Amino acid sequence: MLADLEPFFSRIRALFPDTRGHGLTTKFERPADYTYAKKLEDLVLWLDALGIEGAVWGGASMGAALSLWAAVHVPARVRAVFSISGPPYEAPPADKAWWAVHRPLVEAGRFEEYFDANLRLRMGEASLRRLKARPERYAEVTGRLREHTVTSMLALLDETFERGDWLAECARIRCPVQVIAGSEDGFPTVEMSRRLVRTIPGARLHVVPGGPHFPNRSHRAEVHGVIADFLSSLGI
Repeated sequence: MLADLEPFFSRIRALFPDTRGHGLTTKFERPADYTYAKKLEDLVLWLDALGIEGAVWGGASMGAALSLWAAVHVPARVRAVFSISGPPYEAPPADKAWWAVHRPLVEAGRFEEYFDANLRLRMGEASLRRLKARPERYAEVTGRLREHTVTSMLALLDETFERGDWLAECARIRCPVQVIAGSEDGFPTVEMSRRLVRTIPGARLHVVPGGPHFPNRSHRAEVHGVIADFLSSLGI
């Protein structure tokens, strides 16, 4: 997300926390320790330590969904949300079947092969080739996975694919919400994003033509423009 917000550093104070199980955070070995509820507890304590009462929350994929979760469960701490491909949905059967096929890679400690397969699924073969054409960057990204044990990685991913549907809870959100979706994303699909926007009072949707699961990477200038307009609408 750093590159997504860098153009706005003169307008905002940007903070980039890693949620549990990511980056240098503590790793856990039970799926129950990676739920959105647990992640939100961490972030609220972190904001308390920084003396921040409310903020604009946002992210892509899991970070986007977590931001929506925060707007539902701690509304006083959330001024607004921008959600890029954040799904408040149960994983579809095709994704669960994909995980069942690829889980043995993680069980065998073949994290890099799993990473490749996941990137191929979410962003396409061309994106994987571009990343591998930068071997130092590829090694940096995949090297972070080695902070996990096999057990902790399985717990993190099992929780991801076991989440239930909580779309209906999003009807409780009362802050401004900007949803950004890639037209080619398989989860959430554009129709899923449309349902989300219909559920949240006053929410707005921008669909990136040709965009994958992370349109902020493939269509960065377009996403920058949407974020800029959203921040302006908030008076930022």
